Amino acid sequence: MLALSIVTYYLAANGKINNFPTYFAAIAFIPFIIIRPGYLLSLGRPIIPLIAVFLFYLVLSSSWSDNASPPLVAKYFGYAFLLMAFVVGIGVISNQYPDFLKWLMVLTVLSATISCCYSIFLYFSLPDYHPLIEERLYALGRLRNPVIGALSYGVAATICTNLALVHKSWMRFLWSVCLVILLLGILFTETRSVWVGLIISIPACVILQREVTHREKCLMLGTFFLVLFVTVITTWLMGYWDEVLHRALSFRPEIWMKVMQDTAQENLFFGKGIASSSRLLIGDISHHHPHSIYFSTFYYGGLAGVLLLVSLITVCFKEVMKQDFTPLVVLALSTLLYASITLMIDGNRLLEKIDFHWLVFWLPVALCLVATGKESSDINL
Repeated sequence: MLALSIVTYYLAANGKINNFPTYFAAIAFIPFIIIRPGYLLSLGRPIIPLIAVFLFYLVLSSSWSDNASPPLVAKYFGYAFLLMAFVVGIGVISNQYPDFLKWLMVLTVLSATISCCYSIFLYFSLPDYHPLIEERLYALGRLRNPVIGALSYGVAATICTNLALVHKSWMRFLWSVCLVILLLGILFTETRSVWVGLIISIPACVILQREVTHREKCLMLGTFFLVLFVTVITTWLMGYWDEVLHRALSFRPEIWMKVMQDTAQENLFFGKGIASSSRLLIGDISHHHPHSIYFSTFYYGGLAGVLLLVSLITVCFKEVMKQDFTPLVVLALSTLLYASITLMIDGNRLLEKIDFHWLVFWLPVALCLVATGKESSDINL
């Protein structure tokens, strides 16, 4: 059910289909932990308490949100339980069944690639389909706008890079083809923030990977940056960057300044509450949310919330860096790098039903749990 949650995220037509597996996973999680509580002890202990405290705080913040009520608090408690079952469930099952994580990563990349292929096909076959003004690629299903599509394909591209590096011959070729497709899909979404994360996470995969010789690393990095340079020049000559750059910084500085001003005036230390409206009015323009998990967490949870978030990310990095750089550790580190960098300039609530935050942020946290677990040495990609 955990794997199905990710597959349906990329391929399902709507949220109801995608939500369904997460409910089953959460229900199955309860007896599993009751019968075998020792399985939790096999995971990275500093990380699990921080996840629990951070989610509990976000749930608690719903009590001082707009229109706060017991049913509202109960709803967010349910979201936290679904999320906890997803993150900890991946950690527990991976440590007990070493092949689970490998197939979970394979299914994630293949699902994202299928979604991306179909989206690119429709992008060119239906040139008049553009829900917004810009002529950008709109991915299918839950990937409902260009930014969400790009962010979701980006984490799959980082995972795909890891798979390509640890496999040989035709398998490496297969994952390389999938990577090219995903990067093309991201390019057509015209989403800039994802490239910031990928330019750091993909080279990190190559540099840290022990399975690859020094010569191969130099060749791969040279090829990556050469292709990136050629792509930038080619798309510039085609006028692509005129469309991208005319959006400037997409009002990010103004949005973040508004977030800081509003939160400081209303509740600096504890924020406005996770269930409060995220709409921000700047002049005559209404913005949907703060466009950063850090500023969003500050907006909803105040200084206390952002301190817990930064602590969670820092501890994940610290615990993973203590390990030997096995393929699993490199996978966890590279995906967390991608998440922590990319979501500086995109993202909203980290506590919701399954959405792109589960894939882009919480999946890397789950991978950190697995990589720092007692049984991590038995897990191969």
